[in-house]
Amino acid sequence: MNARHLAPLAAAQDGAALELLDRAFADDPTLGWYLFAERPGFAQRRRAYLLAYQRLHRANGLPTLAAWQAGQLLGACYFSLAGQQPSASSLQSIGQSIRQQCGADCLARLDQLLDAFERQLSHPDSARIEFIAVAPDRQGRGIGSLLLSQTLAQLRQQGCPRVALETGEPRNLALYRRHGFAQSGHLLLPGLQQYYLQANG
Repeated sequence: MNARHLAPLAAAQDGAALELLDRAFADDPTLGWYLFAERPGFAQRRRAYLLAYQRLHRANGLPTLAAWQAGQLLGACYFSLAGQQPSASSLQSIGQSIRQQCGADCLARLDQLLDAFERQLSHPDSARIEFIAVAPDRQGRGIGSLLLSQTLAQLRQQGCPRVALETGEPRNLALYRRHGFAQSGHLLLPGLQQYYLQANG
């Protein structure tokens, strides 16, 4: 049987990773909230947003760790190192793209969540885990845990002891706690409860 292996995601693999993200986050509460899942066209808005995010991540040289088995992409973790920020021009570009393809109200809700995340950070220079995506047919097999543990190991090696993330999916909380995260806050909105978690050392 072919063993799983982890490797940085190459640009040539972004198409496969986009398909993975789109399937893995089809029912994500957070994306559903700021992209208005109840409205027609949600699938198109979700894919447009994920593509814009992926391009931002790639354009700024932010890391992505991927899990593979027998040539098949099983999962991916998008993250940033402490102090690693997208350029102002790329942020402006993604904002414009989201406004045009998803709607100004979607962008306003996304900005609301981003501002809330910034406010609750105990250390503004924390590394951040943006997305952990696992193929729906491979969930529950330890792939997310493997990606998370290896991402945290890489961040420690890079001198990033503090890591932050957020989720609107309560079932993910146990996984994060097993890897040393503690809940640092939450945000209750109509239709969404967002959880904030941080790990130190």
